[in-house]
Amino acid sequence: MDRYRPLKTNATATSVVLIDSNVDAPQLLENALLRIRTGTGLLETLTSITLNHAEEADFYRLILAAYFPLQEGLDLLEQFHCKSSNL
Repeated sequence: MDRYRPLKTNATATSVVLIDSNVDAPQLLENALLRIRTGTGLLETLTSITLNHAEEADFYRLILAAYFPLQEGLDLLEQFHCKSSNL
């Protein structure tokens, strides 16, 4: 298995944001939780505001801002799961 796994949120064909699979499982979990809390916090905030005057591009930016930390959190949890399964 490669030591560095790319995140699915890399913007280019060559991955520059990577997960170090050699870190301790608690570090993977803590980083995953931070990203998931960030994404869900943004989504919770969006449920409490009105977007009457929002443009289509605004929705795209909001969705992207929530997608990135949630997808990265999922990638980290998948690595955590792999690491935990091998213990």
